[in-house]
Amino acid sequence: MSLRIFRNFSATSFLCMTSFLLSFNNVFADEISRIKILDKMMYTINPSAQIIGPFFRDQADKNEKTKYVSEIIKLILKVADDKANKYLDAGDYQAYYAFLTLALTVPLHEGVYVHFRNVDGDVCFADANNGELVKKANPTTYKIFNQYFKNPNTPFFPNCETMKVTKGVKQMIRGGDGTDLSIMQVSIRWHFDDFLANKKYIGVSSTLEYGFGHLLNGFDPVYRNVSDYKCITDTGGQKKKINYINLIKGIWAGKYNSGSIAQTCRFADPNSPYRKHDIGFARNLDKILNFNGTIPADYIGDLIVDQPTTMAIKEIILNLKENRNQRTALDKLLEQ
Repeated sequence: MSLRIFRNFSATSFLCMTSFLLSFNNVFADEISRIKILDKMMYTINPSAQIIGPFFRDQADKNEKTKYVSEIIKLILKVADDKANKYLDAGDYQAYYAFLTLALTVPLHEGVYVHFRNVDGDVCFADANNGELVKKANPTTYKIFNQYFKNPNTPFFPNCETMKVTKGVKQMIRGGDGTDLSIMQVSIRWHFDDFLANKKYIGVSSTLEYGFGHLLNGFDPVYRNVSDYKCITDTGGQKKKINYINLIKGIWAGKYNSGSIAQTCRFADPNSPYRKHDIGFARNLDKILNFNGTIPADYIGDLIVDQPTTMAIKEIILNLKENRNQRTALDKLLEQ
């Protein structure tokens, strides 16, 4: 717009135009700040559905994102502590802290610490919400999807054309073909009888509770029969010792990702057809093991953690590595 045109404006007109331009720029900035790759990784939720956060908002400033990720990690540690406390009571500090480290890694690897997203924009992905993705993947899973999410009266994931909301849109993260759901990427094909039937997906804590219970179902039997798994034992003198880092890798590769404890040592097989999967998990595990206040998350960038949560995570990692139980910061966080 030329300076000459501006000169023909009254003061009021100029202020109106300035206000308009600022509003336009704010909208444009919001559009830029939205992580658009997430648009194709989400189901859009019925606006009337009752769900329990916290909610990731990628159009927020750094402080709000830090508050979000710190809250998520606090929830993770509270649920994980409850699951694994029996190992602490038994005096095996490393088993306890290995499970907490596993719990910090799996939601990062599976759902980039995102369960629910709150976003502005025209973001509903039609092929996901109408079930086409799931239908292409598996007809049985498609039936399950329709049964639990497409109730004709109040569908949890309505078809996009029935929703006109573009502000504060509520979404849930999913896998590429739509068959895995949530921050824990739970398979709706194999976990419908509890996770779906009891609507555990409607809350972050209840989802973590379910996912960590499944992890523990792999952790317990492998831990008790560690001599059966050469990939997670180190020979020291006359006695075999558990390699707790490999135990973490084995629980994810076996029980969690493949669905079979028999596949626990898959991560150590250089010829495994799932080698890339296990390398990807190991990469995210390294992010936790080498944590120093910031977590580089796939798709969504660096997640800065607040100081109290940072100190708690550092205690966990040091306790795991040094087989100790010094936990001032962790206890403070768990008491909140």
